[in-house]
Amino acid sequence: MKHPFLKSLIVAMSLSSLPVMSQDTSGPVRSKTPLVDLGAELKAKSGIKTPATTPTKSQQTTTQPVEEQASTPALLDTNHNSTAKNDKTTHTTEHKAHWSYLGDTGPQHWGDLSADNIQCKIGSNQSPINLKDKAGVGAAGLPQLDIHYLDVPLKIINNGHTVQVNYPLGSYIEVGGHRYELLQFHFHTPSEHQKDGFNYPMEVHLVHKDGEGHLAVIGVIFQEGEENPQIQTLLENLPKEFGKQEIHRGASINPVMFIPSNTDFYKYSGSLTTPPCSEGVYWMVFKHPIEASMEQIERLKEVMGENNRPVQKLNSRSLLKSWSEQVQEQPLYEFY
Repeated sequence: MKHPFLKSLIVAMSLSSLPVMSQDTSGPVRSKTPLVDLGAELKAKSGIKTPATTPTKSQQTTTQPVEEQASTPALLDTNHNSTAKNDKTTHTTEHKAHWSYLGDTGPQHWGDLSADNIQCKIGSNQSPINLKDKAGVGAAGLPQLDIHYLDVPLKIINNGHTVQVNYPLGSYIEVGGHRYELLQFHFHTPSEHQKDGFNYPMEVHLVHKDGEGHLAVIGVIFQEGEENPQIQTLLENLPKEFGKQEIHRGASINPVMFIPSNTDFYKYSGSLTTPPCSEGVYWMVFKHPIEASMEQIERLKEVMGENNRPVQKLNSRSLLKSWSEQVQEQPLYEFY
């Protein structure tokens, strides 16, 4: 049965026409041949500025940390040089304070590292949070979520905080008819969001942005299970150097395959989970996990380290659920 809040999982075959395929309850559809990267051309047409440094045809340097890549209105790059490998160490950056997941530059100190990070310290709508079923409010009137993702060549970077896959314009979601472009997706080990007090071994964040700079992030949690073909493709194409984006035209990871078959999701207003912890982020986290093998999760953890921010207080926010709990009917007869 098709879920009322996820009308279609569509992978379009052409950037020029973006046809809407017929609805199919058997699952998402994806193109067989990766598309040519038209990101720069689409940026030019849309008036979005391009980075001052022109990348080579085979490789680009883009090293913005995690969700922060989506927080700059012009999507400009920030030079960011790693000082260590495979652990939760600090990383230097020309214009931003050093931050990490451990010690004096860890999450509890982010708000003190720079005035730009003050929301990490005083913000009242911060992410991630503990997703409690009992605390969630079933809201059948939540805006409909439609997902339209393209197959594109794999653009992957290890920026020292996460393994991230960057996306050109043309893939997007619609929330209640409002369009958000997919900018990138990246991974956290273990998961940043908790489910009823427990962290899952891994989580992927799909970061989107609308034309006015508002962010919408989809979170999908992973549990140990069968080998995940998408994660395997990523592992086979991990960057050999920190801070340098690599392009693999013969490979792609389409995040539509990360959407679980049961599309119940939580919705709340939160923030970036990395400095500067900007608030006003529209979060949608799917309730049900998808699978990756223990070996795949461990390999990513070896590369990224433990890169999860601790859960934050819900405060006065409402946690909404895209489903309503079924009211148990009273039996017609009672037996003693």
